[in-house]
Amino acid sequence: MNDLIWRKLELKRMRWRLLNGRCQCDPEVLPAALDWLNGEIDRIEKEKQLLAV
Repeated sequence: MNDLIWRKLELKRMRWRLLNGRCQCDPEVLPAALDWLNGEIDRIEKEKQLLAV
């Protein structure tokens, strides 16, 4: 469970860095990168909910 929380926070940090210009990213791939990050964060949320039951 702690690994999931840690990974979720790491993904959120990556998303924040992309959105706020804290890292370099090709503008053409930025939407795809954000979609992937959001999908991974959502997947972790669902997995966390399943483990809580």
